[in-house]
Amino acid sequence: MVFLLSGAFLLFDATILEPNWIVVRRSIEHVPALPARSRDLIVAHLSDLHVARMGFRETRAIAELRAAQPDVILISGDLVRGPGSVPVLEVFLRELRAPYGVFVVWGNHDYADGVAGEEGAQAIQRAGAVLLRNASVRIGHPSRRVHVAGLDDPVSGHDNLRQAMHGIPRREVCLLLAHTPAIAQHIGNWDIDLVFAGHTHGGQVRLPFLGALYLPWGTRGFAEGWYDAPGGARMHVSGGLGWSWIPVRFFCPPRIDLITIRGGPAPGRGASAIVNRS
Repeated sequence: MVFLLSGAFLLFDATILEPNWIVVRRSIEHVPALPARSRDLIVAHLSDLHVARMGFRETRAIAELRAAQPDVILISGDLVRGPGSVPVLEVFLRELRAPYGVFVVWGNHDYADGVAGEEGAQAIQRAGAVLLRNASVRIGHPSRRVHVAGLDDPVSGHDNLRQAMHGIPRREVCLLLAHTPAIAQHIGNWDIDLVFAGHTHGGQVRLPFLGALYLPWGTRGFAEGWYDAPGGARMHVSGGLGWSWIPVRFFCPPRIDLITIRGGPAPGRGASAIVNRS
């Protein structure tokens, strides 16, 4: 009986409780290319929405983002679940607010589901978000030195880093948004300060002491959190908001990351103060 009850609870946790239990993680990352006296930039990073309907998880995510009041929202791909999900994505994105903008890139599932075309692009535009397909924009930060570059999906071969970085002055701040963390191996020759990626879902199913049971192709072993990338950049990998093929999350709740980008050198290399809140 004990084993049956334990199994029932674990099943409930993995399929009902944890997939809807969003954790908000806060961190501080210093960027030397940004003047030390510059105003902090609050970035909300989320990934792998895989939205199919406006349920509890989606509504909770919107509420958390509105309460956080970030300066900019970055969404690193895999936006929908299935070709019929584009209207739901439009509703979701329309509810997001950030004074410097909401920026998204396509992921491999978006291409596989056939939504990374004109219909999907128009829905994103109508929602007030900006789709970056190997392109960049300068955002309205008071320093006038912060750019967001968006790389189209590398898994399906639509990425072009040279095109995405075109027109960004080498001494200004570049935040690179991409779906897969494996692109970190290609950025060493570019002046990229921070990379924001997803694709991993944090492993989606993790076991104590063992970690993620499976990471998809394109992760190169990166699961979630902060990493040092080639060329001196720092990379943040989102644990994701949704799930891939199987609707479960275990020891790996959905995440929204709120990152304070602060000008000047870090007090200690790689020192990111992290606070979790559920």
